[in-house]
Amino acid sequence: MGKDADEIPKSKIGPVAKSWATFLKYGIKISDRDVANILKMLSLKVVPSSIVGFRAQLKKEALPIYELLIASLKRGKFIHFDETGAKINGEDAWCWKASNKTVCITHTDRSRGQRVVEEILGPEYDGVLISDFLSAYNKIKTKAKQKCLVHILRDLKKVLEYWREEDDEVIRYCGRLKSIFENAIKLYKEYLDKKWDRKYYTRRRLITESLKDFAFPNPDKKILNRFAKRLEKHNVKKLVYYEIADSIEDAIEREKQIKAGSRKKKIALIESMNPTYKDLYFEI
Repeated sequence: MGKDADEIPKSKIGPVAKSWATFLKYGIKISDRDVANILKMLSLKVVPSSIVGFRAQLKKEALPIYELLIASLKRGKFIHFDETGAKINGEDAWCWKASNKTVCITHTDRSRGQRVVEEILGPEYDGVLISDFLSAYNKIKTKAKQKCLVHILRDLKKVLEYWREEDDEVIRYCGRLKSIFENAIKLYKEYLDKKWDRKYYTRRRLITESLKDFAFPNPDKKILNRFAKRLEKHNVKKLVYYEIADSIEDAIEREKQIKAGSRKKKIALIESMNPTYKDLYFEI
């Protein structure tokens, strides 16, 4: 095989053949032995153990490009981050994807934790991080964070399909919540290339206000509390209950008492003072 300008130094097999061998391994998912047999049919005599070395060489040569892609990704105003199940040598692992409109990188790791996100983004990112509700993203410092509506809409759809005709309260809650998110997406698409006007801000405010009704579902409905916790964690907060104490010490002691109570007791306490869950911030 003749030497080529793009050939990896001191290599007897060219970069195209080595790239193809790697694609056969991970793209077609065949064994190193079968890859060696295919190369042999093309008059490229290699042993299966050599193919492992091919991948190491390709990783070394491609690493600078990979690092440039990550740097380019981090310069963007937003990043979509997601993960899905994968295999590493037959063992369970995770395939991570990070992308924007121009760059997409893939990273396979045995971990599904925060470490992987930090290895790609670093501890801070000066942009909007768009992700699902996985806790691995929570401690990453960003300019802003946005939760992917596709994930929560998918969960709502599953509930509506599997709980149909079993529980009217669950169906009503999930159906209304799904409708609100769909209206938010519709509003976004409608004004994607338009200037935000008074009508936009009014509709946006109504959508935001309507989400507040979902913060305190029936505490006996576990499936609804799961959605409520997501909204509570990632939505706008509002003041629905307060008490006036004579001193800081009394206030701290009372706060400890309330926190120690069950969710059901907290809801009863709120409703005893504020049954409509009105925002009391401006009344203090």
